[in-house]
Formats: sequence, C-alpha cells, structure tokens
Amino acid sequence: MKQTPIIHLKLLARLIRSCCGLGILALAFPSIASAGHPCAHVLICCRGHNNGTTFEVNGKMIPNHDYSDIEQTRDILQKIKDAGIQTVIIDMTNASQWTDFWKTYEPKVNNIRKVTLEKGMTYFVFIGAQFTSDDVKKRMVPGGPIGFWNTIAGKVYDTWAKDSNYQHYGHGDDRPILLTFNDGASFYKRMNQALPEHKAYFAKFHIGNTQINTVIKSPQESDGWGYRNQWQNKSGSVRFVSPNGGVAPETWHKISGEEWQKQVHWAKQASEYSVYGSYDDTCDSIFWGIADVSKSKSPHHLSPDTTNPRFYYDIVKKELTGK
Repeated sequence: MKQTPIIHLKLLARLIRSCCGLGILALAFPSIASAGHPCAHVLICCRGHNNGTTFEVNGKMIPNHDYSDIEQTRDILQKIKDAGIQTVIIDMTNASQWTDFWKTYEPKVNNIRKVTLEKGMTYFVFIGAQFTSDDVKKRMVPGGPIGFWNTIAGKVYDTWAKDSNYQHYGHGDDRPILLTFNDGASFYKRMNQALPEHKAYFAKFHIGNTQINTVIKSPQESDGWGYRNQWQNKSGSVRFVSPNGGVAPETWHKISGEEWQKQVHWAKQASEYSVYGSYDDTCDSIFWGIADVSKSKSPHHLSPDTTNPRFYYDIVKKELTGK
C-alpha cells in the first residue's frame, strides 16, 4: 500500500503558523491584505542622538526609552502593531554590540523576542558588513570583515533564528531573513572574494541589503530594505520608505505629511515585503514613532507640525489599517 510522505513537523508547523497569521492579519487589517509584508526597524542603541527628541512610552514622553525594560518594550511594540506593522527588524549593526557590549544588548534583544512572541508578531536581525577603523584594530579575524560578520551570522542562526517567531522569507525561500548594512553590489563583491569557510553561515539566510549614504542607481535584487529616504530592490518586490528626505547626512530633512502618505501607499504595493523606516531611529532620522520633536537640537528631526507627536505615526496607521 502506498504511504503518504511524512512532512517534517517543523516545516508543517511553520506553514500552518504563516497561513494562520496571514488569515488573521487579513481579517484584522483588511486594507493590507494584499500589501507587501509590513516591517519596521527598531533601534536598541544610540540614545545620545535623540538630542531633545522624546518618545511616548506608557503615557509619558521620555528621552531615553530602553528595550532592557520589558514594560517599555511591550508598550512600544504594541504601538508598532497597532500601526499595522507585524514584524520588527532589530538593529545590531555595530561590531561592538557583539563584543564589548554584548552583555548590554543581549537582554534588549531577548525582551523583543519575548514580547513579539506574546503579541503574535515576528522579528529578525540587522547586522553589519563592514568595519570601522576601531574594528580593524580590535576585531580583525581571518577572512576580514566578512569573516567576522559570518561568525555573527552563525551566532544568530544557532540561537535566535531557531525561534518560532523569527521571520522566514517565504515566496519560495524558507530561509530565515538576515539584513546587512551594505548595498547589494558592494556586499556581493566582498562575498565573491571570500573563501567558502568565511561565508558559510551567510548562505543559511535570505540576505537583504541596505542603502547607506549614497544614491544606488542600479539596485540589486537583494536591496530595498532601507536605510535612507525611499527606494526598492531591482524588481520592486521589496520597498522601503521613511519620512526622511535626502540621502547624504547634509541633505537630511523631514518630508511633508502629504508626501509621507504617498510613500507609505507606494511601499505597501510591494509584492513581498514593505519596510516603513524605523519607529525610533534618531541617529539616521528615519523615525516615524510617536515623538515630541519640538525641543530637538537636530533640525532634521523637526516635522512640519512640531506640536503633533503623532504626525507621521497616524499616517502610517491610517494607511495600513484604515483606522
């Protein structure tokens, strides 16, 4: 008698989870049922760059929100979920976060892991791809920067990527997602030069690449995940927008509400993934969270209406949820 093939239980569980999640999302947020899977970055470091900007956490505007406080984490992630975002991208792009300051940042990531699971959300990780001059002095390993970040990719793969709520790409590629802070052309040039043993862990992920401070005229298919202004990958299957105009730092400025609404609407037409800046990244000024910028010392933090902390947030929420 011919037997039915046995499907790997983890694969079956993931399939069921994905289908159920999409079904629930479509019922809860009918306006995004056909949109690219919505994501947003969260920044777990660099509070010194707030420069007077404060964020609403548990009913108060505070200057130093902290993901090591699980109640703050719960409130922030609920606001992100309420805006129609189901997946957060954790910024761990500095090599020092994985070495000198690991004990500081691991608990922050662990809180996000816990809270996204509680709230039926997912997450994935954003790592570096290059070295600063300090990294060259302190952290050089065989294989150079790619070799170093390959070991970090291995650390993610062996731990966090095993979580049931770690986001896998889908669309014919069930590998977990990992972003790197480098554009696709530069990243794959380095990868092609690396020895197999110095890039083996990267191959276990679906890699996404990000723009840094220059315009990318010919994006790769791996591009489109951020980190400046508005752009997409080669096919348009992944799109990124933020309420920050300009690409190079000296050109940064906040855009109008009308322009932001147009960008959010454009991004959600992506066929696979759409990324809506960062909830709280004041370093790069791509944030759209509930923030009081009226006392900011950074001109590129100032929205067109500094009296309304929800100026950009409400636009995202209305466009993605209809509420």
